[in-house]
Amino acid sequence: MFSVSILEAKTIIRTIDKTYGTDLSGLAMASFRLRLSEIMQTSKIDSTEDLAARLMDDKTFYETFISDISIGSPDMFRDPDLWIYLRDHLLPTVLKPRIYPEIIFPESVTGHELFSLAVLLQEIGKDYRVDLSATCYNQKIMNHILAGELPYYNFKNSKDNYEVFNPGSNFEDYTETREGNRYLKPNLLQGVEIRLQGTDKNLCSEKTAIVFYRNRMIYQNAEMQYRMLKQLLGDMKKGTYFITGIQEAIDGFGLVHLYETVSSDLKIYQKKDAN
Repeated sequence: MFSVSILEAKTIIRTIDKTYGTDLSGLAMASFRLRLSEIMQTSKIDSTEDLAARLMDDKTFYETFISDISIGSPDMFRDPDLWIYLRDHLLPTVLKPRIYPEIIFPESVTGHELFSLAVLLQEIGKDYRVDLSATCYNQKIMNHILAGELPYYNFKNSKDNYEVFNPGSNFEDYTETREGNRYLKPNLLQGVEIRLQGTDKNLCSEKTAIVFYRNRMIYQNAEMQYRMLKQLLGDMKKGTYFITGIQEAIDGFGLVHLYETVSSDLKIYQKKDAN
C-alpha cells in the first residue's frame, strides 16, 4: 500500500480547501493518511500529485472521496448497553406526550445509529410525536443513508448487537432482501429529516432533547475536538442530553462548567447552565 507522508496529506487538505472550501485540517492525521492510502490503492492512483489533480478536476470523484474518508458507526446497536439504558432509563424521561422532542444525529455517515433509534422507537410503541433529524456532508452520503443497504458483515454484527439489546426478538423483521442484497425497511425513516451539513441554522432548537455525536471525535485532532464540543455544547439548551462514543472522553477540554455527567461508562452528558 502507498505510504502517504504528513506533508503530502497536508497538501491534499490544502487542495480540497482551496478548490471546494471544505476544511479537513481538523482530522486526526494518522487515520487521514491511512484513508488516503486506501483510497489511492482502490482508485489505482500512484501519487498524491495525481490524487490532487483528480480531486480538482472531478467533482464526482471529490464527493466519493469525502464519503470514503468519513468514517461512521459500522453497525447498528453498537454498544448494546447504551441502547438498553436509552430504552429503559433515558428515553422514558424524554419522550413525554405533547412535548414533541427532537433527537439529532450530526455528521451522519452510515445512518446506522439513526436506524437503531428508529427501531427502538417502534418497539417501545410511540403514541406521541418524536422528531428525528440527521445532517451529512454531501448528497452521496445522504443517498447512501436513505438507501439503507446493509452489507453482510454489517448485517451480522448488527443482528448480534440487537439480540443482546432485545433477546428473543428478530432483527430480520426490520430488513428486506432486494436483488440479493439486504436493506433496512424504508418505513423506518418515515418522517425523518436528513439534510446537508451547513451553517444555515443552529443545530439545536428549543425542543432538542438528545444529540448523538458518537465515534466522531476519535477521528479528529485535539483542536477540532475542542472546537466541535464548544460549538455543540454552546448550541444546546439547558437539559439537552449529549452522547459520545464509548472510547471518547470530553473531560479534558475545560468545558466541564457546561455539562454534568449522567453516565461516565456510557458517555452520556447533560447540558447545564454555564453560570
